[in-house]
Amino acid sequence: MINSEKRKFNFLGLKFSNYTIDEVVERLEHFVKTTKPHMVSTITAELVARANESKDLKEIYNNVDLLTIDSFIIYYAARLFGKPAAKPVHATRLALRFLPVMNNKVYSLYVLGAKDDVVRKAVENIKAQYPRVNILGFHHGYFDINNDKQIVRDIKEKRPDVLFVGMSSPLKENFISKNLKEMNIPVSIAVGGGVDIIAGKCRLAPLWVSKLGVEWFYRFAQEPKRMWKRYTITNIKFMGLLVKEIFKGKK
Repeated sequence: MINSEKRKFNFLGLKFSNYTIDEVVERLEHFVKTTKPHMVSTITAELVARANESKDLKEIYNNVDLLTIDSFIIYYAARLFGKPAAKPVHATRLALRFLPVMNNKVYSLYVLGAKDDVVRKAVENIKAQYPRVNILGFHHGYFDINNDKQIVRDIKEKRPDVLFVGMSSPLKENFISKNLKEMNIPVSIAVGGGVDIIAGKCRLAPLWVSKLGVEWFYRFAQEPKRMWKRYTITNIKFMGLLVKEIFKGKK
């Protein structure tokens, strides 16, 4: 059994889980077997910056069951500072790696997030490619998180093994964290734009683009009007955090 506490490291104020993507999938299978609720998040440079501005978001990330590095930007930075970081576990790639396992194990799934037509298409695509994944329900992600009792009740009553939450941050983190115990889902994964990618609305960046550390730009190029401000500001803030970390080490 993996000792999860020994497989963590601290970087930029966050406690990262140091697992490869295959090891994360193994952990997800273990979580399903326990039947207890678990929250899994992957985190980009943008979200590191946001967490360092929000005490609540940082607390959520530091209390999830698995928090993995999502981008090569953080991976390269962590290694530069001597952290024992495994290669990134990208949210969408994790979902796509876990779906064949879910198919083989006949796990059940609930998909939450994206626009109504997009989540429906994502569910349709999952059913076509992974027919043994038992999709118990789905719902779009455009709802008032302070008035989510009906959605939470639906998820709770259907009792899926796995919940994919494809909403923007910090909405997806707040929703899962707030309702984790009540929903009592063994695996709740914050997949972000993964629902859009599974639906075919957006494209997953090629691995070589990710390794160059410019996956954010690939995403930006697909939706420039919606993404330019988010990535420009948060990338600058992330670089500022690295500068602070450098000076901290010199003290």
